[in-house]
Amino acid sequence: MELQKAVFPPIIAVFNHKGGVAKTTTAGNLAACLAAFGYRVVLADLDAQGNATGSFGILPLPPVGAMDVITGRVRLDEALIPTSFPGLSLLPATTQLRTAEQELGAHERSHLALRTAFASQNIAAHAHIVIIDCPPSLGTITGNALAAAAAVLIPARPDPYSHEGLVNTWHEIKRLRQNANATLNVAGILLTMTGEDTTGGDVARSMRAEFGDQVYAIAIENDPKVTEAAQMGVPVSVLDPDGGAGLGYLQATAEMITRLRRHARHDIHALAEPLPLITAQNTLRDWRSRLPGLQRRAGANPAWTAVQIANEDADDLPSAPPPARTEAPRQGFGWGALLLMLLLGGALGAAVTVFSYKDIAGH
Repeated sequence: MELQKAVFPPIIAVFNHKGGVAKTTTAGNLAACLAAFGYRVVLADLDAQGNATGSFGILPLPPVGAMDVITGRVRLDEALIPTSFPGLSLLPATTQLRTAEQELGAHERSHLALRTAFASQNIAAHAHIVIIDCPPSLGTITGNALAAAAAVLIPARPDPYSHEGLVNTWHEIKRLRQNANATLNVAGILLTMTGEDTTGGDVARSMRAEFGDQVYAIAIENDPKVTEAAQMGVPVSVLDPDGGAGLGYLQATAEMITRLRRHARHDIHALAEPLPLITAQNTLRDWRSRLPGLQRRAGANPAWTAVQIANEDADDLPSAPPPARTEAPRQGFGWGALLLMLLLGGALGAAVTVFSYKDIAGH
């Protein structure tokens, strides 16, 4: 397929020149939520650290992945890994990404390697939409991602240093439009890790004033569930779709879909209408109920608690998840039984003491 004639699905690169802005968390949760909305999704992990791959429990990094597809060593369908969430596939990172600068740098038009691979492998046959997790630095691999992308989603933490990084990222996108991808758009700026900090609130208002409606109405709050989800190898939108960051990512995904459908292009496959938000949320709840190591707390709604998490990887998840458990949680050791044992133990101890005293006195 000729590169200029290829029609791609929407390819969204998640990128910020600055690290520490929840870039990988955003990429993984957008991908999961898009699948919950009914789309077939490919999440491409192009960061040599492999955090997006690891966030789905796939560790150590697999031997075959994104770099092999970029260089043409393997076919796309040989590198894609299905996840436990229907509709979502992962193009994983591999350790080979660490040498990408040297391997691709010597080739002419090396910045088009990913776009060429997606065109020749007909990425549209595998996905309605592609999410790319980019490295934080603007090197050869990030250049490939942005050259292949239809738009960039910029996660930004509302603090003074992140604001500076956001401005630098904006300038880099403008430069790439001139040199590599004239049709590259901005899919928006998503504020992440927001909270009650006064300074953060001031910076967020400054960002909204400076960038206008490019900033999403939905912001992702700072939520300890994000860390818990990362430890379990699942997106927080699956672990906790009813509150905090999980619900925020679901709503932000809905906003992104609206923006993408509003700005449809002739060279990009149009996104079909998504499932209703409540349907997507119920899908995430269903996926949560099927996660190994989770059980519903008695009397809680909709809180869930993690148990037996240690050493559980997504590699061990079945391809067809088992049905949700419906039996009541097992009851622990009762306080009444414990008190009875203490009383019996005390009585027995007293009796032993009396007899021991008599024996000693008798001698």
